[in-house]
Amino acid sequence: MLLEKMVYELPRLAKCCCCLSLRTGSLIIGYVSIVFSTLFMGATSWSLYKVVVFVNTRKMNPDLDHNADATAQLALGVYTSHAYLMLVLLYYFVISLLLVIGVHLNKIKYMKYYFIAGLFLLALALALVVVTTIFLGLLATIPLLKWALTLFYCLIVVRSTYLQMEDQNKPRVYEMQMLYSPPQHAPQIA
Repeated sequence: MLLEKMVYELPRLAKCCCCLSLRTGSLIIGYVSIVFSTLFMGATSWSLYKVVVFVNTRKMNPDLDHNADATAQLALGVYTSHAYLMLVLLYYFVISLLLVIGVHLNKIKYMKYYFIAGLFLLALALALVVVTTIFLGLLATIPLLKWALTLFYCLIVVRSTYLQMEDQNKPRVYEMQMLYSPPQHAPQIA
């Protein structure tokens, strides 16, 4: 039996969001990703601070409705989710910087690194969906699923951008032949 290699190739876009050039779209993706990852790291830090304050308040003034063990177990799940989310957001911030630098300097290699790192980030985002579903419930995963789908589209845009840049940088065969072939002179008639 022959083993066939099954490959699914990602689509290649000509424009970002049907109206922007791929380069502009990649720059927007990079800058918006930097801003959002920074804002979400701040929001996650604030949320984590509020959880710590809540847990410490419950330790000082125990409530009859919530015993200490249940509060500690719930807090551990929230701490785990928040710590994982902070790592993912920090990683996202770093690779977004790499994307912006790559597009501005026309460094295809940086954009390829972003794409590969973005695929890893997509896997982390899907793992985050699972972790969040386990510890916080299904309703908390809806924004994360939206983020994962948006990230997938952004990866397609960036991939299309660096493929377009590679095509523009490839030497054309005809032009190369004209550059490196000796000049052809018409024979002189005597």
